Amino acid sequence: MKQNLSLFSSVSRALIATFLCCPLLLAESDGKKNVLIFFIDDLRPELGCYGVDKIQSPAIDALASEGVLFERAYCQQALCAPSRISMMTGQYPDHNGIDGLFTPLRRHDKEAMTLPRYFQEQGYFTASYGKVYHHQIDDKEHWSDLPDISREKFANPETLARIAERVAEAKKSEKTVDEVRAAGKGPAIEVVEGPDELYRDGKVAKAAIESLRKNKEKPFFMCVGFAKPHLPFAAPKRYWDLYEREQFMVPERILPEGAPSLGVTKWNELRGYHGIPAEGPLSDELTLELRHGYAASVSFADAQVGKVMSELDRLGLREETLVILWGDHGYKLGEYGLWCKHTNFEVDTRVPLIVSAPGGKRGKRSQALVEIVDLFPTVVEMTGGTVPAGRDGMSLAPVLEDPKRKFRPFAFMQYPRGSQMGYALRNERWRYIEWIKFDTQEVVARALYDHQETQFPDKNLAADSEYSELVAELSKQLDAARRVKESRLNPANK
Repeated sequence: MKQNLSLFSSVSRALIATFLCCPLLLAESDGKKNVLIFFIDDLRPELGCYGVDKIQSPAIDALASEGVLFERAYCQQALCAPSRISMMTGQYPDHNGIDGLFTPLRRHDKEAMTLPRYFQEQGYFTASYGKVYHHQIDDKEHWSDLPDISREKFANPETLARIAERVAEAKKSEKTVDEVRAAGKGPAIEVVEGPDELYRDGKVAKAAIESLRKNKEKPFFMCVGFAKPHLPFAAPKRYWDLYEREQFMVPERILPEGAPSLGVTKWNELRGYHGIPAEGPLSDELTLELRHGYAASVSFADAQVGKVMSELDRLGLREETLVILWGDHGYKLGEYGLWCKHTNFEVDTRVPLIVSAPGGKRGKRSQALVEIVDLFPTVVEMTGGTVPAGRDGMSLAPVLEDPKRKFRPFAFMQYPRGSQMGYALRNERWRYIEWIKFDTQEVVARALYDHQETQFPDKNLAADSEYSELVAELSKQLDAARRVKESRLNPANK
């Protein structure tokens, strides 16, 4: 399939020229350099280092002080499986052909070039701990170490017993697979006294630390995935105790005026948990409890990052290791009256991204528009390699050298809805979205949001005559008809 990178071809050549003389290259030193990447699920860019003082995130804040923090980084799709596959392949969902939860990469494309495959072929020890891919089996043959760490979401014995009873009853009653899965959901929150290792993320941090100790003499490519702050908001009590319920506010629950129905969700992900109403808005009390739980879960994940980084320092590996932390997508916490992700809104697609390179800039911030597909070429080039053909991303090395540098004219993202695909671009000020049919390439809905003053605009301006020229210009840049026509996701191309 022909891929459209023509818009960026001249930019790419300039970046490559700059890169060739970029002093940030880790390969300038003798020996292979290590790579450590933290994957954080459902993490909003609302941390201390992003200027949100109420969130306690000292470990991530410390990492930001040792590298470059990207203020305007965007995922390719606000859903964990395709977002992570886009990162690992350096390709848009249109290009790699995956936009849903239920298709493992290797079942879809056995020959896909991914970061673990690339580094394995370079002779690295490759390791995956926790939630890295959505599907644990993905790239199994390309990981040197892929332990099956418990994925249990709860720690309270009473909660676990009730879930087991419901699941047993559902199976006995010959319920469908989906109904049995729903029975096993459990509550949306949990508070338990005890050590971090009661929960999966504590076990993941422990496994990563043990691996660092065992494999410190080898060049390694290590991915460490923390599931929090994904639902359920379950964390040891001490992380809940970092916050007072009064710190949190109930957000405005009004959708932007004129927002297309295709652009919103019924947030069934949250509704599937016990204690959450099947329809209608949440009460103020429950909203505040969930927001409190989310913050506690963020601090819990942050603590696990801190443990791994402390061990990296203790082992004397920090100056030999490129460290990256990113969130797979954003998350709604009641804004617009919605929850979770699954849209092309700003809050769903803007993500935290920190890159800390040995010898690189420290404590800097970048306003450059970047995409998560840019991580593949960044990691490869900064470790002295050659980027495989067919990547959609561009190396961030020039921005890491000069954080004030411009990068992309806009960031691109997408989200499917049945027979339509929603394509979005985000430039310095505007977010423009088109919903377009796969078969006819007809645009069935548009949205234009002004983000000059707010992350949560209150009106879709696409139909206002005042903005008709702007809409036409942004539509041309987005080039949605060509994208959907050539997409591997289009049924006509399968």
